[in-house]
Amino acid sequence: MDGPRIDREHYVLGDASQHVGLLNCERISERSHIHGWHVDTHYHEGLAQLFYFADGEILGHLDFEEIRISSPAVIWMPQLVSHGFEYPEGICGWVVTIPSADLMRISHTMPWIDSWLSRPAHIFGHEHQAGLLPFHSLFEEIEAEHAHWGEDRGVTLEALFRIALVRLHRCLQHASPRKRTALVPHQALVSEFRALVDRDYLRNRSVSDYAVELSVTSTYLTRCVRAAIGRTASEIIHDRLMLEARRLMVFTDLPIAQIAYRLNFSTPSYFTRFFVALAGEKPTIFRSRMRARNS
Repeated sequence: MDGPRIDREHYVLGDASQHVGLLNCERISERSHIHGWHVDTHYHEGLAQLFYFADGEILGHLDFEEIRISSPAVIWMPQLVSHGFEYPEGICGWVVTIPSADLMRISHTMPWIDSWLSRPAHIFGHEHQAGLLPFHSLFEEIEAEHAHWGEDRGVTLEALFRIALVRLHRCLQHASPRKRTALVPHQALVSEFRALVDRDYLRNRSVSDYAVELSVTSTYLTRCVRAAIGRTASEIIHDRLMLEARRLMVFTDLPIAQIAYRLNFSTPSYFTRFFVALAGEKPTIFRSRMRARNS
């Protein structure tokens, strides 16, 4: 049997750098045509997910463990943790996907969630219904706000997601202790590397700079990153810069030149070449296309 594979196109909308609007929210039923109510075991790099199931019984493959999940249920999946599902047809439920970079920023003001944030978690069963049922209306609010493209969209989505984290934290406080599985060693190193990149992406640090801070060689760091996610360490650094570049172009009116200098590129032309190489289109074209789509 094949092991879990990294996913970038079947169950999420691209890499973390594609999530310019803070988070993505969708109903499970809206994705049913892609997986036929079945989700192969996979994991994500740079993206965390929060699931809410309102009805039915789901067979989950979570962190190499098979679990029968009765609704209502909330599932927390951090990056690099394998998961797959067998859904009942027509299930009512949602999944919210957020870049790990934003999650880290949010968690800095909510340090009490650090005890579980990097580990998978699930809450379900009749004894937890009182804490779980409010998630239904909360996910409906997130879904409605996600469809709105006003100037206040980002701050509202973040506020609602913070509420979801608080509610999950309270549910976990009342749940029975669960065996905590350790991350595969190279995945743990990759998670640390991602956290450092999220912290220092504007400092133009090289792979060797990060390797020194992680007390490993550049070669070993690159090998671990490639083993975990099939990409190079340099690509992770560039991906984080692209996420910020896309957001600045979509959500601000800053000229491209100012965006280039804000991201510490030496010249606007260098930034444009960088963007075209990774996105396949010029920054100006990307900005026009995104604004036309969301108008």
